Amino acid sequence: MDGEPANKSELPPTQDAQAMRPSLRRYTSDDTERPPSAQQTQQESDEQAEANGDEGLEDEDTDPAEPIAEFDWDDLARRYHEAVNKCHGEEEELMREWESLMAYFRIWAQSGHEHETDRTHSRLRTRMTYVQNSEDTFEQRRNHYISVVKAFESALNLLRGNSIGR
Repeated sequence: MDGEPANKSELPPTQDAQAMRPSLRRYTSDDTERPPSAQQTQQESDEQAEANGDEGLEDEDTDPAEPIAEFDWDDLARRYHEAVNKCHGEEEELMREWESLMAYFRIWAQSGHEHETDRTHSRLRTRMTYVQNSEDTFEQRRNHYISVVKAFESALNLLRGNSIGR
């Protein structure tokens, strides 16, 4: 058992086994392939290198004793005001559009309100007519009841008068 490996998947420690073992090598980013979306063409990378190289040379060639070129602050202020005025114009246009939409909404709401008011007025008139009709019917029944009671009373009085005279 001394000559057998501890694990069957391991090779016995011999010189031949070490020679067969692949060398552990570190891979760099140049050795791995980038996905197609991240790959750059040689021409693009050359153009970027040239652009970066020109800027680097420009920075290296400048003399610290030379004054820095002045920035045009008036132009910046002018561009800022132009951008703000453009935004104000767009806001005014949106406000005009909002006002026109609100005018349509007011017309819609007002017409709905007027329609509903007309409906409720018609409903009120219908109810008033129904109640007035019921009152008139009740008054007619009351008058009829009164006249029937009077007729019974006079018939009763006639019967009393005839029975007294007999």
